[in-house]
Amino acid sequence: MLGEFDIYTVTELTSEIKHLVGSRFKDVLVEGEISNFRLYPSGHLYFTIKDDSAMIRAVMFNASGRYRKELIGDGVAVICRGRVDVYERRGEYQLIVSAIEARGLGLLQLKFQMLKEKLFKEGLFDADKKKPLPLLPQRIGIITSPVGAAIRDMLKVIFGKFENISVLVYPVRVQGEAACREIVEGLEYFNSTKGADVIIVGRGGGSLEDLAPFNEEAVARAIYASRIPVVSGVGHEIDFTIADFVADARAPTPTAAADLTVRAKSEFTDLIEGMRNSLEQAMGKKLERSRLALYEVVMALKERKNIFVSQKMYVDELLNNLIHGFSTYFKDRRVQIEAFAQRLRDLNPESILQRGYSITLKKDTGEVVVRASQVATKENLTVRLHEGQLDVSVIETTA
Repeated sequence: MLGEFDIYTVTELTSEIKHLVGSRFKDVLVEGEISNFRLYPSGHLYFTIKDDSAMIRAVMFNASGRYRKELIGDGVAVICRGRVDVYERRGEYQLIVSAIEARGLGLLQLKFQMLKEKLFKEGLFDADKKKPLPLLPQRIGIITSPVGAAIRDMLKVIFGKFENISVLVYPVRVQGEAACREIVEGLEYFNSTKGADVIIVGRGGGSLEDLAPFNEEAVARAIYASRIPVVSGVGHEIDFTIADFVADARAPTPTAAADLTVRAKSEFTDLIEGMRNSLEQAMGKKLERSRLALYEVVMALKERKNIFVSQKMYVDELLNNLIHGFSTYFKDRRVQIEAFAQRLRDLNPESILQRGYSITLKKDTGEVVVRASQVATKENLTVRLHEGQLDVSVIETTA
């Protein structure tokens, strides 16, 4: 019966399991409680992660400086990031740990780092993918909470720099479970309606948990997919979110985002005034150069007024030659036409008949008779004369 199945050696089977497990769990977060915590002289850290129902061995190579010794030890609940591997000599699977944090804020930080690395590898942070901000947006879309200091500060900055610019606020929650979905919907709204030339996504400062919606993958991908440039202004200057890395421009605060998006109206009026002055100066110089050039032409014409007399005589000569040439041409053509007309008249059969000739035709077929052999005795013929015709019958033919 064994012949019906593949037979593995222990090494082959373990190698297959190692490959399957390693390819399936390349980067995972594992939550549990530490036990059997040991740091070897080699710098490698060995321990077990367990919960109420199971346990898994774990190892962190070259662990020195990669975990907080005062917070990590037996009995501590932790979040470990790593990959699952199989230790072939014992046939045991284990977690190869790359980072370890005490449970709590450590989980958010690990998730943040994992998503950051993932999106970076996909190219969502690439500088060449960033869209330029418009020089003078006609309408600014703001995705934020409609209450609170952030929106008031942004509107104050915007209208302080350009009082009659158009602003459209898409109200969302900026923390909590529903915030991520609402922010994504706001981005999709502005893109589907084309209701803004630039979008600000922002909120005021807060804890890592408060800023969590701006570290969600869905928000990051919605910002990246936006056809409208997006400015991220989240938290305080020291805060960085995934939204900051994906956005086309990052501002340290919501107020700074508003300031970055809008240029002062006075800048444009000063620029226009400067351009007007430059244009006036350029046109003045051009008119002066044209005036000088015209003066030089007038003076040259006065000095060379006799040139028009000789040119007029030359034109008269050309005109006379042209008239003579046309007269000779048409005279020659008239002679040729008259010669052609006379030739046509000479060749006209009516003219030949007028001189006493006739045309003989077979009465039945109308065939022209040019030889005696064409007709038979007693055959009826028609003889066409200059005036009238004769119907005759052949009495005799002579070849």
